Amino acid sequence: MKILPPILTLAALPGLALAEGAPPLALPPGLDSFVATVVADHAQTATALAAQAWARAEASAADQPLYNPDLEFDAAPVAASPPDTKLSPTFTAAVRLTVDLGDKRGAKAQAAAETAQAVTAETRAARSGLAADVLAALAGLEAARQRLAAATRQSELAETVLAVATRRQAAGELPAVDFNATKLAAAEARRGRDDADLARIEAEETLRATCQCAIETAPALPVPLPTPPILTEPAIDALVEERPETEAARRRVAAARAALALARAQRLPDPTVRLGGSTEGDERRVLIGLSIPLPVRNSGAAEMVAAGRALAEAEARERQTRLDSAAAIRKASRAYRRAVEGDESWRRLAVPTQQSQSALLDRLWSIGEIGATDVLVQMRETARGDLAAIEARAAAWTAYAALYRAAAPQPADQGRASDE
Repeated sequence: MKILPPILTLAALPGLALAEGAPPLALPPGLDSFVATVVADHAQTATALAAQAWARAEASAADQPLYNPDLEFDAAPVAASPPDTKLSPTFTAAVRLTVDLGDKRGAKAQAAAETAQAVTAETRAARSGLAADVLAALAGLEAARQRLAAATRQSELAETVLAVATRRQAAGELPAVDFNATKLAAAEARRGRDDADLARIEAEETLRATCQCAIETAPALPVPLPTPPILTEPAIDALVEERPETEAARRRVAAARAALALARAQRLPDPTVRLGGSTEGDERRVLIGLSIPLPVRNSGAAEMVAAGRALAEAEARERQTRLDSAAAIRKASRAYRRAVEGDESWRRLAVPTQQSQSALLDRLWSIGEIGATDVLVQMRETARGDLAAIEARAAAWTAYAALYRAAAPQPADQGRASDE
């Protein structure tokens, strides 16, 4: 069941703000729409929205009047009377109402409203976190598929080497020890391909579980990596202020402050006013009464101390949230920039050499220019090079997912528009 309206796109999961004057870093085309659709239809989003609706209902309930009036009736009929005595039954009707002194209702409503706003911010944080999880799962699947392709190429090369070695061994041109080595290398390559295929299956199921979607609809990650943002310290501070986690912590502090005001107001007893009348025969009486609880056994001081401690804890948690967010943004930004540099360096220097080396190795072995030992050594070097290239790109996309998790803010107006 789709919970969010069609308005939810990656505008509700925006890209990264850069240094002042720089454009935002958004998800690449194709990837943005896929992530937005997954987030909109995900069960985790539905759960978060249900919690948000619950918190808003609690806030509405907290804003209701604290006391209802009591209506009382009393009748005292005459069961028996002494001789020559005329007694009449007594009838009494009165209304009792407890008066809210100190605006306890307002403080209670304020605390609940701030809590609801905190849950709303946490809902936005859950969406951003889910988007980052999907990015990480996509990166894991792409890396697994590339490892499988590399292992398949390595296995095919090993089979080619084994076929040539078989012909040479039959012609008496290849020693048995070299022939056995090529057979072991082919078996090892096949085993590596099987392991890579198993890892690919696990990565596919990880993505399926993460996005709760058909993995066939998942787009391939673009070849050019998103440009790393340049985040200055003022930009990081601004991002921290826009983080939904910061907003949630700030709202929790406001809720704790309102709870402290409520605890303070509850130390003031609420009086009950009674207004009514009674009749006894021809007599008519007006009844006026006032009752006030005596806070002698529980003055409310302990509750006020506890509320003060809760406020101090919320303020400390807010400070820690800000520090953690800034550290996460700083770390993820530097890690992603370094990962992109490593991927670009490898692709610029090693990939062309590696491709030409593979073709040259196959040709030299086919014409007998190199021996079995040399070709097996070169095969392993080629496999290590393939794996290094794959790992460099996987590390870059994983770092990008971490950066998106740490630094993707969500403007409050867009977030609330999609929450309604």
